[in-house]
Amino acid sequence: MKIAQLTLDGYFNYGNILQKFALHHTLKKFADFTEVLWASDRKFFPEIGGNPSVQCVLNRERHDFWLLFRLKEAVRQSKFRDFENLYIRTRFDLPYLEDVADEYDYFVVGSDQVWNPEWFSPQIFLEFVPREKKISYAASIGASSIPDDHKEIFRRGIADFNYLSVREEDAVKIIRELTGRTPIILPDPVLLLKENEWLAVSQKPTWLKEKYQRGFILTYYLRKSPPPEIKTFAAKLNLPTINLLDTENFNHFTTGPAEFIWLFANSTLTFTNSFHGVAFSILFKRPFINLEVVGDNEGVTMSNRIATLLKLFGLEDRSTMLAEPLKIDFTRREEILSLERRRAFKFLLEAFGL
Repeated sequence: MKIAQLTLDGYFNYGNILQKFALHHTLKKFADFTEVLWASDRKFFPEIGGNPSVQCVLNRERHDFWLLFRLKEAVRQSKFRDFENLYIRTRFDLPYLEDVADEYDYFVVGSDQVWNPEWFSPQIFLEFVPREKKISYAASIGASSIPDDHKEIFRRGIADFNYLSVREEDAVKIIRELTGRTPIILPDPVLLLKENEWLAVSQKPTWLKEKYQRGFILTYYLRKSPPPEIKTFAAKLNLPTINLLDTENFNHFTTGPAEFIWLFANSTLTFTNSFHGVAFSILFKRPFINLEVVGDNEGVTMSNRIATLLKLFGLEDRSTMLAEPLKIDFTRREEILSLERRRAFKFLLEAFGL
């Protein structure tokens, strides 16, 4: 059996590449051959941070900032590419996806925000593939509604999937209203792998010196700077902070996927507004707080995914500032993970006719 996997293409987001790896690793347990189809025509460094040409003329300091940022981003994305080359079989020679429709027994779309109306591509609905080959695994819409001018595309595209699963409750509601179908909610692929499987592809950052031996606070905030309240916790615990995506710190910003895994597995306390930040904290049984940024409108679209995840594990209180943030109840974690993995594997077995 040959399986083609499709998700968002790119080397810029930790959650994206790690869920891609996890689903790829899982699908290999069911098939003789599986590979990711890179559908975008951008093969390397798809986004480096904008065009600084105007700043070159008007502001030398601004120009230098953009050059330095591009250098850091190039280093970071190189690590993403190396991780994918090492662990994920990817096919790039795809001028037209229609050309490979007959080469695979099944096409699996997901996970991540593959159906987000802000950036989705119509080809992600696989209109060129027969219905019996089309499967979505924990696909995320990442929005609370579909714009009117997209509804027919989404209705037609999603309705034609043979097996349909999503990642959050909002997606169930949207799809039911659009198509009359009720998709199953399945766990994000990163939760399908066990701790030892993740640790096998992790790597301790080379810059992690004696300063961090007593422990460290990890912050991972998408599109926003970490809330200032975190400094109070850091001072109270007398621990250094590692702020991923901090463009001012070369070591932190250029953290690769393998180092990302290690940091989440070893942090003393993590603050995050990211779905995958929460998922990896639960996976590694590390204390965390899902502290949102005030006024973060984009965070609203992610909150439903995170709320679904926290509700599943009975950890709704982790979205508030806690007096004792290091105390967290993971007693039911293994039971819930085992159940969710069984549900996911059952879904895939049925979808593949095994």
